[in-house]
Amino acid sequence: MSYVEQRGKNSFRLNVIIGYDEKGRPISERKPVKAKNKTEAKKMLAAFEAEVNSGNYLKPTEITLKQFYPKWIEYVEGNQTPATRASYIGIVDKRILPKYGHMKLSSIKAMHIFNFVNDLKKDGRRLDGKKGKLSKSTIRNCYKAFHSILQCAVDLEVIKSNPADGVKSPKLGKGKTDVYSKDEIKLMLEKLERMPLKWKLMIIFAFTVGAREGEIAALEWKHIDTKNNTVSIEQSLTDEFGLNLKDTTKTERDRKVKMPDALSALFDAYHKQKTNDKNIVSYDLGDSEEHLFIFSDLNGKPIRPDSISQWWRRFTVKNKLRHIRFHDLRHTSATFLINENVQSKIISSRLGHSNIQTTMNIYGHFLEEADEGAVEHFDNFLNKKHKEK
Repeated sequence: MSYVEQRGKNSFRLNVIIGYDEKGRPISERKPVKAKNKTEAKKMLAAFEAEVNSGNYLKPTEITLKQFYPKWIEYVEGNQTPATRASYIGIVDKRILPKYGHMKLSSIKAMHIFNFVNDLKKDGRRLDGKKGKLSKSTIRNCYKAFHSILQCAVDLEVIKSNPADGVKSPKLGKGKTDVYSKDEIKLMLEKLERMPLKWKLMIIFAFTVGAREGEIAALEWKHIDTKNNTVSIEQSLTDEFGLNLKDTTKTERDRKVKMPDALSALFDAYHKQKTNDKNIVSYDLGDSEEHLFIFSDLNGKPIRPDSISQWWRRFTVKNKLRHIRFHDLRHTSATFLINENVQSKIISSRLGHSNIQTTMNIYGHFLEEADEGAVEHFDNFLNKKHKEK
């Protein structure tokens, strides 16, 4: 005998009775599942019952990391870019399973993750035979791969919590700040004229507003006010462990930023284009809300932040532009305003920095250069006055 229990919205529990105890009470194997409706859950029940009756069913508490591995591969398909998925699979195959594959998922603790990350920092951990230590980005990706497979186990209710959450993600360190000059900005804008409106809008938005990848991906039409030339930046999208929407930005500081007329016109044109294509579709990221993302696919699903950087690299290479990181367009925005003698407080506000000291720390050397240029105006003025005498 088998039956389905509804536990919540799209949440069910499958029950298969395998016998009775001495008091006549049923002994059941149970499995929590996610399904669109009860009909779909009943189909899952039939498969679950067949698995239990065949003797191949393994209770969640007994599942090892290696046994769970195929389920994780199936789970992340479509939730990660092909490149990310391939990278994570390679890491799990070569670094994680050899050490932890035999362990039960329920036995893996935060200390195991901590030891795993610390061991990667030692000499001799490269797999290519070269001397030297692993890069910070490689170590961070190894952590993310381990986090991903454990988070999948949480999502499928095999374990209650992710032990990797108890270990901080390894930091990459500060990347080199590089910016475009005015001439390079002009060249970039010329090349963008030949690009689809979506990408032209996105890149110009990044330059003029100084927005981050995650903030751009999370933009919804409700955040744009082309009549008053403003955009509200109040949420961010991350794809580190699947698409997740944060109600606040990286610095947890919402901001309303003025846009140039030309940018507002691009937003209006893009809205018209998407309306004509019937491509303004709502999307639920799993937070029970409907979102109208600006940069979305035909199903309304938002663009992944890492896809923006990938497109930017291809664009710069194809058009023979000097390549800087996509994030450096944000720095380019700030230095452009500095060189136009815009007040530091205004720049800080546009970028969403928690305080002006953050702006000074990042752009201090650019501000010093602009200050030297300002002094020249005084020198010219005073020298002129001296000659008049």
